This record gives sequence, structure tokens and C-alpha cells, in this order.
Amino acid sequence: MSDRDEIRRVFEEIYAQNVRTKDLRGYGEMYTEAALWMPPDAEDRCGVEDIIKGFAGTVANQDIDPIFTVDEIDVMGDFGYVIGISIAKIFPNDHNAPKTVKFRALWLMKKFNGEWKIDRQIWNNKPL
Repeated sequence: MSDRDEIRRVFEEIYAQNVRTKDLRGYGEMYTEAALWMPPDAEDRCGVEDIIKGFAGTVANQDIDPIFTVDEIDVMGDFGYVIGISIAKIFPNDHNAPKTVKFRALWLMKKFNGEWKIDRQIWNNKPL
């Protein structure tokens, strides 16, 4: 599998699956040890353990069913980036009506021990 294909797989498949299943361990394994996680309307998180705490808080009271689509990938040796869109259906655990949200995402990736990991991740809200 090419580096571009592997980055696409992390973005479109692995990440989405870890969000859908609320897999904290799997979610954390996608990041470098010094990763920076920059969500909209929330505090930045740095490092795997801090990112897992942030993700756990995000999924604690809701289920998220995202679809990620890559728009652009570039690879420069052991570094790369991916830009894409996520459209997610969010189901609050309090049985309020589900909502749909759209995000634009930018990830800076590093190849670590032959595996592509997220090193910097930022996303923002977009209109549907």
C-alpha cells in the first residue's frame, strides 16, 4: 500500500471507526506521543493521554457516526498532510433529536516505525 493510500485509510476508515465505536485505545494509537489536537470551541490537547481525555469527553454523552472524505493528500518523505471533510450524524444520549454537522479537517502526519500517525490535527465547523 502506498503512503498516500495508507494516509487515506487512516483518515477515511480507521479514524471514523474509532469514533463510531468510541474506542479510546484505538483512538489514542493513531497519534504521535507529542501530537497536538485542536478541536473547535474547546481547549487544545497535547500528547496521547490528554487527547484521549478530550476524545472521551466528546463521546461521553453522544454517539457519532462520521463519514470522512479526503480532498487532498501530499507526502514528503516521512511527513505528510491530509485535508478533507467530515459529515457526522450526532445522536445525543439524552434522546434529543440527532443533528448533522460538517467539519473541514487538516492533519499533519508523521511516519513512525512504518506507520502513519497524526501529529497535528485541527478542524473547524462548516455550514451544511
